[in-house]
Amino acid sequence: MNRFSQFQVILTGTLALCGTVYSGDALAQNDSLEPASGPCEMELTAENSVDWRGSYGRGYEVFDAAPSYETFTISVRKEGGPCNFFLTASPNSASADNKLVGPDGALNYDILKTTNGPSFLNGDFFGSQLSRIEGSFGNGSGGYSGALFVSIPSGQFVRGGTYTGQALIRLFRDDENGPQLVSETPIALLAPVASVLKVSSDTFGEGNRETSIDFGDLSVPSSRSVDFEIISNADIAVSFQSANSGKMSHEFGGPGIDYDLRLRGEEIDLSAQSATRRLSYRGDNQGQSMPLEISVKPGGGVPPAGRYNDTLMITFTAD
Repeated sequence: MNRFSQFQVILTGTLALCGTVYSGDALAQNDSLEPASGPCEMELTAENSVDWRGSYGRGYEVFDAAPSYETFTISVRKEGGPCNFFLTASPNSASADNKLVGPDGALNYDILKTTNGPSFLNGDFFGSQLSRIEGSFGNGSGGYSGALFVSIPSGQFVRGGTYTGQALIRLFRDDENGPQLVSETPIALLAPVASVLKVSSDTFGEGNRETSIDFGDLSVPSSRSVDFEIISNADIAVSFQSANSGKMSHEFGGPGIDYDLRLRGEEIDLSAQSATRRLSYRGDNQGQSMPLEISVKPGGGVPPAGRYNDTLMITFTAD
């Protein structure tokens, strides 16, 4: 989805002489069948952070409906005698919610054991039978390694910016005395959300970025309107550039004819090289209507007969 969108309006008229994630239970493996040389000792390792790249490598896309996942690996190294273990995780935030917090709002996320679930996250310190990854080690050296899947569900409309959060992964030894926490490690989660926009107009038609508006007979006042519909997760800058500084120029160099441009009723001065207006972020995915009215008002005297035209460039930019 574009960060900016540009439309060109060609204005014409005539003037005649008279007028014109893998994990179920963990499958731990032993690298050695040597006799145990002491109690079971385990070490947990995981990637420090996970960056959300999304389907197109640009981060989270507010207009993209396709599911996407980022993977990371957790590992357990073991030495000594046999033991059972399990792994679990919970959001590491004051609210205990699985949310990534950004400049304006939050993104829901999850960590899954497979792309079809179930969730590895659980608010309980010990997790649940469904959320845990469980396994066992025999005598000697051993290890477990498995992939997990970070999911940020589609359809969340948030303002552009960077959204961050943290999950805490815990490793427990599970014996007859109950679970004992062995180690825990945090995983930082980061999701950039690009500022993007959608612009549409029935005046241009599907896929078109250029249109012509014919005012016909320029000897009498005339007006035309162009309506744009805009959806964006950011503030929007709308800039206007007139090839002839707000005039319909005569084909043979005669005096031009002025025209007025109004955005939502506010006059736009086209005499400068460009004019810019801003539209504020709405806070939702509802479209904003942007009516544009172009009016030709012939001045005094009789302008030369012939063709008149101007090219008006309208550019929308998500800030």
